[in-house]
Order: sequence, then C-alpha cells, then structure tokens
Amino acid sequence: MARVPYGISNFESIRDKEKNYLYVDKTRFLHEVEEINHIIHLRPRRFGKSLFLSMMDCYYDVASADKFDELFRGLYVYDHPTPYRNRYYVLRFNFSGIQNAETDDLKNGFLEKVKTGVQRFIDRYELDIKLRESNSSAVVLNALLNGFEALKLPNKIYILIDEYDHFTNSVLSGDGEAFLKVLKRGGFVRSFYEIIKEYTELGAVERIFITGVMSVTLDSMTSGFNISTNVSTRARFADIMGFTADEVNQVLALPFTTAKSSEQIVTLSEDERAEIFDVFKENYNGYIFSTKSNLKIFNSTLIMYYLSHYIKEGQAPESFVDLNLNQSDSTIENIVELKMPEQNYELIREIIENKEVAGELEPFIDITKKFDQDDVITMLYSIGILTIKSAGFGVVFEIPNKVIQRIYLHYLSNLMQRKAEYRIDMRKQRLAFRELGTSGRVDKLTKIVEDFLMHVSNRNLIDLDEKHVKLMYFILTHATEDFIVYDEFPVGNGYADIFIQKTLTSKAKYEAFIELKYLKRNATTEASIEGKLNEGIAQIESYMKDEGLTNRPGMKKYVIVFSGYEVVKVEEI
Repeated sequence: MARVPYGISNFESIRDKEKNYLYVDKTRFLHEVEEINHIIHLRPRRFGKSLFLSMMDCYYDVASADKFDELFRGLYVYDHPTPYRNRYYVLRFNFSGIQNAETDDLKNGFLEKVKTGVQRFIDRYELDIKLRESNSSAVVLNALLNGFEALKLPNKIYILIDEYDHFTNSVLSGDGEAFLKVLKRGGFVRSFYEIIKEYTELGAVERIFITGVMSVTLDSMTSGFNISTNVSTRARFADIMGFTADEVNQVLALPFTTAKSSEQIVTLSEDERAEIFDVFKENYNGYIFSTKSNLKIFNSTLIMYYLSHYIKEGQAPESFVDLNLNQSDSTIENIVELKMPEQNYELIREIIENKEVAGELEPFIDITKKFDQDDVITMLYSIGILTIKSAGFGVVFEIPNKVIQRIYLHYLSNLMQRKAEYRIDMRKQRLAFRELGTSGRVDKLTKIVEDFLMHVSNRNLIDLDEKHVKLMYFILTHATEDFIVYDEFPVGNGYADIFIQKTLTSKAKYEAFIELKYLKRNATTEASIEGKLNEGIAQIESYMKDEGLTNRPGMKKYVIVFSGYEVVKVEEI
C-alpha cells in the first residue's frame, strides 16, 4: 500500500518506510549521468527536477553511505550500483523562490541562496572552514572552495544546482534590459559560475548536475561556464524526469492508502484506472523532449495532484490544475513582449488556430543578438507551452494537452479584450455555461460570441471568416472546467466544426455539437442563409452515423449561421 506524495520533493522523506509514500524509480538513469562529468538538464516546471536532485544527493553523499540500504533497497540502483556511489561531498544550491525583478533584490536574493547552500555544506560535513562576511556570492563560494581544498580531504565535491535560472525568469519581460543587466559580463551570476569552473580545473569540484527551465540564462553565462554538457534533448535522457505511460499505469495499479498505516486501502477498479488514464492523457501528457524520440512524457506533479485528491475524496478534483501550480498566461505574455511583440502576437494566433507551428529548436538563445520567432518558439517549448510533434526538415511543434491549451486561450482572450477595449462579462459567461449544461441551449453562449466578434472586428483586430468565429467559441469555452471544446473534431468521414464536450468531472447534463456556417455580410440573402442551413443539416446527419456520437446521452446538435459578426440562424437538429 502506498500514499501519494503530492508536493513532496525530498527523497529521504519519500523513502521513509513509516511514511509509506510511492516512488517511481528513476535510479537507472544514474548510470547515464555518470558518463558525463558536468551536466545541464532543462525541463519545464513541475516535472520532478527537485526530487531527482534530492535522490542524487542521497546517493552520492559520502555521509549517507550507512543509509544506502534503507533508502535504495528495492530500487534499480540497489542491485546495479554505479562506481561513484556515496563518493562525494555534495554541495547543493536551490535558486527557486527569488522573484523580485529589481536587480539589487535579485542580487541579494541570489547571495542569500548561496550563503544558505554554503553554510549547510559546512555544517553537514562539520568542516573547519571560516567564512568572512561578504556581499558577493562569488567571494562566498570562493572562500568555501578554497577552504575545502586546503583541508585535503580524500573525496571531491559534487555540485547540485536546482532551478539555476529561476531568479532570472522574473525579469524576462519588456525589452529584456533588466535581464541583460543581471547577466552582463562581470555580473554576480557569471562571477559565481566562473568560480565553479575554476575549481573544477583545480580538482576540488569533480562533478556537476544543474537543472533549470530555459537556455537563455545558460547562454548568457557561457563565457563564465563553458564546461557543461546540455543533455536536455538527448533521447536517452527523455524520461529521466516526468512519467511515461507505462509508469503511470504501474502507479494506477497500486493499492493506495490515505494514512501512514494501511488501515484504509483504496484499489482502483479497471474502469476507474482506464478513465483516470484518459484524463491524464488529455490533460497532463503529450510532452516530447527529443527530436530523436517519440516517447511522450506526463507531468508528474500534476499526476500526483490529481491522484492525491481522487484517493482521499473518491472523486476527481474540481480543477485539473492546482491553483498553486497553475502556469499563468503572463509567462506567455512576458516572452511575446520581449521583442517584436506584434509579430509574436501573430505567432500565438497561428499556434492556436492551427494547433501547430513549424520552427527550429535553438540550442541557445542570446537576446542581445538574434531574437526571432524560432527563439520565441524555443522559449515556449522550454516552459512546456509547446512540445515536439515531429522532426525532419525542421521541427513541427504543437500544444501538448488541454491544460496548456487553456493557458493559450486565456492569454489570447485577455489580449484581444485589451486591444478591443472590451471586457467579457464573466457572470454572463457563467450563466451561458449553466444554460448549456442544464438545458442544452447555446443561445447565451452564441450571444457572447456575437458581441465579442462585433467589438474585435470593429477595432480591425481580425478579418472575419469562419475560422475566427470558431476561435471565439474556443476562447470563451476555455474559462470553464465543465467543458472541453474541440474544433475540427474527427467524426465518421469528416471533421465537425465544434464539439463542446463535458469533462469527466462535469455535473452538466448536456453537451453540444455545432456546425458553423459563415456568410460575408454583403453576400447574405434569405436564400444563402437557407442554403448554408441545409448544408449544415446534411453534414450533421452524416456525422451522426458515427456510433461514438449516437451513443452519447445529452447530445444537442445545432447549425449556427453567421453573417459577418451577426447570428442570423440557430437551428437545433
């Protein structure tokens, strides 16, 4: 029986037998890790980077040798230990939590993180090293490493750095001047990494493992730290963090308990496991991290979030994403606004409308030089807002899942409302969803679409056509957890315009299937409206031959005809 370790990234705590937490074994990757001395591995947030570093800390720590059996028994590396097990003094830094965009605050925050890591290292190994007070992180680190070298101990240092770029993500906005100021030559970040490089050459530091999200900071500090190997896109490291489908299914098959003891056991039925896996696949999966691999990775933290709630409450959480973890659409906005925002707006529109975009995966991004749409795409990929769909002559990227799609739509909705100087009434939006869920009517929802289209078209923000009408339905429906909207939904031998589907957690009685028809205002006549209506009816009747639709209870079917931004016909079939 296992407890779900949601929000826990301490390996020693997870492996405590009395606490009874499950652990998805990633220790086999330590063999791959040891083939490279200095590693940088980038992944989006919430993919288990901190837990992996915590596991490495326990495994390589010279002072934890007597805990090896307790912590690693039953795991792959227990039966297949590596040559460097419990061989190092582990110096660990965690740069998460430094948020303020003011340069002085960032410098002080970085300094405090370095001081904390250094002092813990001294205390952990009871080292006779004295540090003098300094306002320079490089000076503090140099004093530690110089003192360590003087002790002439038999073991070397393994440096683990978690979220190396977290503190600079908060200044990635506007034109990037604050970001450049932080990372300039001679700045506190480069100086810190120059010290690490110096002591690798001297021999005190033998191995390094660094995690983060984006390569922007990495490129900006390269001249101070050009000894590392970025393994982020290598196929054999694709699933070092996050979960594969096999791992997810293994987790779902476990008997769970909600307490330290095994008094209350929860075993998911086969139907429950299949249903939950479908939720995971649609909302937390889809990430491909190598152009040489088709392996799709699940967001591990969100898997644990959902499971933790389901096991305790016996039902799915109200939201697919914990509000504490939700990735704000402001992240997209900061990237879009970095340089050439108008071109980037169009790029976002292209991604949402086409569900994919072609580009190149840039190994490094230097915003002081070239910064084009490939760099924007790479940054969106790095934060998990895009993923690899296919690779060949260039790379095709796509939106990985429904959770990320909502983030895009929320961003685009806010952007278009700002530009149109118009705000959607959230109360009316909630009432529209309630009407759909309780009676199956789409009148209120369609009225909101109509009003929104009028304002954005009058402001010349879009050239209206059918795809933009569909986009408005898409934008509006992102705001609810009760429905998922699909456009160009595959059905029978065709593709339906819009399918507003109930989510598995929804209490709605109805869902809607909509065939949209569009006429330009100057080409609208009674005959043309009737022609479009009949065309839509024929298409829906054809689609309804699909057993997947005919067997759905509460399915409402509509043909909606627009003339410009105005609705001229709503017909329930």
